[in-house]
Amino acid sequence: MAQDFAATNDAQLIQNVRSGLGRESLFGDSGRINVSSCKSVVTLHGVVRREEDRRGIESLVREIPSVQGVENKLKVRTVPVR
Repeated sequence: MAQDFAATNDAQLIQNVRSGLGRESLFGDSGRINVSSCKSVVTLHGVVRREEDRRGIESLVREIPSVQGVENKLKVRTVPVR
C-alpha cells in the first residue's frame, strides 16, 4: 500500500515540476525536458541552450514543494564549430 502511495506522490510531483517549468518562460525549450521522480527525487533529462539554463532549471525544481532532491542530467547543447 505504501508503494502505491509513493507512486501517486511521484506522479503528482512530476506534474507539479512540469507545470512549474511550463510557467517559466526564461528557459525556452523547457517542454523538451524529461522529468521523472522516484521517492520524491526528481531526475531531469534533456538538452538546454546554456549552462545558466541548466543551473536555473535545477534551482527552480528544488523550490517546488515535496522535492527531496534533484538529479540534474541535463546537457548543454553544443554548437558545432565550422
